[in-house]
Amino acid sequence: MAGIGMYGVFYAKATVQNGIVTGYTGGTKMMGKAISAGFEPNTPDDNPLYANNGVGENDSSGASGGTLNLTLDRLTLEAAAELYGLQVVETQVMVGGEPVKGQGLRYTGMEQSAPVGVAFIRMNQEDGVRKHEVVLYRRATFSMPAESAQTMGESIEWKTPEISGSVMGMEGDGTTPWYETMVFPTQAAAIAYVECVFGILAEKLNAVVGQGAAGYAQVEAAV
Repeated sequence: MAGIGMYGVFYAKATVQNGIVTGYTGGTKMMGKAISAGFEPNTPDDNPLYANNGVGENDSSGASGGTLNLTLDRLTLEAAAELYGLQVVETQVMVGGEPVKGQGLRYTGMEQSAPVGVAFIRMNQEDGVRKHEVVLYRRATFSMPAESAQTMGESIEWKTPEISGSVMGMEGDGTTPWYETMVFPTQAAAIAYVECVFGILAEKLNAVVGQGAAGYAQVEAAV
């Protein structure tokens, strides 16, 4: 399938116990409108064992975790607060004798980034038919993005936020997927899947955690 588009960057706050994601809270939300996404996996180097003047064995472990880079039209205040461990604060000023309210974020240096599940929908085309592929990372932690501004000139040069997150790879015994893709015929179905996985995990994964692949299959079947 050839990629031709991208929709939405969804996230949900992850609950982590004993180093393992056990569910999500707060529902599925959007960080902002999607512009681009790129993922660099942590791929192990070849580790051959030479015997009889040749390769007798080789460590063929799969990739686990990596770095996720996202470009958005904007990062919402709520998303930034939840990603970076902040609180949205309200303020008020007087302008011409009238109160004007504002809101924003205040960084103190004591913040701790929170783990989140992240997903977006990649639009593909195959044999003239468009399909919608959910790309989902079960656990990621984002760092504060670089910022810039520029004066307006004869034409507008768009400034869009770029955020980078560390994606956690294999957890526990490795029977629960850290990354998954699912293809659907419609965008609505793909969105529903994202909402179900994050929502169902929040409600049901605690009941099956510890059962490994069998427990995850119960959640997937419920979707």
